[in-house]
Amino acid sequence: MINIAYSTISYGSSGSDVKKLQETLNNHGYSLAVDGQFGSKTQAAVRDYQKKHGLQVDGIVGVKTWGSLNSKSSSKTSSTGNKTQSAAVPSLKNLPRPEYKKSDEVKSAENALSQWEKNKPSEYESKYSEQIETILNDILNREDFNYNLNADPLYQQYREQYIENGKKAMMDTVGQATALTGGYANSYAVNAGNQAYDEYLNGLNDIALDLRDRAYIQYTDEGDKMLEDVTLLRSLDGDDYDKYLSELEKYYEDGEYLLNKLTSMSDAEFDEFLAEVDAWENDREYEFEKYQDALDRQEFEKEMAFKEAEAKRDQANKDRQYALSASRASSSSSSKKSSEKDSGSDSSLTTPPISYNEFCIRTGVHTIMTAKEFGSSKLTDTYATYQDYLAAMYKKYKKGG
Repeated sequence: MINIAYSTISYGSSGSDVKKLQETLNNHGYSLAVDGQFGSKTQAAVRDYQKKHGLQVDGIVGVKTWGSLNSKSSSKTSSTGNKTQSAAVPSLKNLPRPEYKKSDEVKSAENALSQWEKNKPSEYESKYSEQIETILNDILNREDFNYNLNADPLYQQYREQYIENGKKAMMDTVGQATALTGGYANSYAVNAGNQAYDEYLNGLNDIALDLRDRAYIQYTDEGDKMLEDVTLLRSLDGDDYDKYLSELEKYYEDGEYLLNKLTSMSDAEFDEFLAEVDAWENDREYEFEKYQDALDRQEFEKEMAFKEAEAKRDQANKDRQYALSASRASSSSSSKKSSEKDSGSDSSLTTPPISYNEFCIRTGVHTIMTAKEFGSSKLTDTYATYQDYLAAMYKKYKKGG
């Protein structure tokens, strides 16, 4: 018997075995395109067949499913003689154990995740931190407002100008007063000149106050400007940090997506691998059971053939014994006829038979035990030999008895 071995196939498989599967399923009433591609329709047909025939409904075509599909063609008997064709011993090496190998898709997903890890944004670095720190330091360490009139160059300029103009006013006043008195200097002219000088310098005091106010306004304006600058820089820095956080959040979202994708693909692929391993182990178990059944059947056939030959030998020996006994009985019957006639009895009726066949011929009864049946029965406790048993049965069933 030729042992055809098909490989274990499932969703996504392709090739000649898939074509054979589709053809076989079509022979069982399905309508599949024989294209050699194990797609969703072929998988649905396999699951339906497995469900209807009491197989594990996993959509995987292993030895059990192949065996069921091909059962009609694998259980034929030989058309010549009366010998039953024994099953071929399965070849377990035709079913290599599945090995887990990462698909290109999973490897690509792993590479994408690895590349993502390499592209992690660096720690945030502010472009404005030094400027902000400098301005804040200036604000915190800024001296209180202090106006030194004599240190003000503008005031000194005004002062020189006012002194010069005061001197001129004093001289004019003195000159005018002297002219009124006939050109002679007098105390009045001096007093009038000094008074004009002092009045002119009093205007310098007003200028000094104005300069102080202007210096204070400038001081506060500078402070406000520094606060505005630091506020602007902080705002710009905050905008940059928000962008950084947005990029960081996007980075981790991408990483979570890549990780989930890889995990989902890996889990699905490994679950498929485990299903293939389970199918392979079931196939191995099924193949081993077939192997054991084949051995048991061969042993049974050998035992039955041996018993049949032994029974034939026993029967031949019995037939020979019966023929020998019949010959002896025939040779001695002539010498006993006269005595038997005188006594009015027939020795063929009084002498017990020596075999089962002779008993059946002489009595017409076929319900007693054969020698073999007698040997395995409990009557051996009652009768010492099979001949004693035949004698008792003959006495019971003989014609005319």
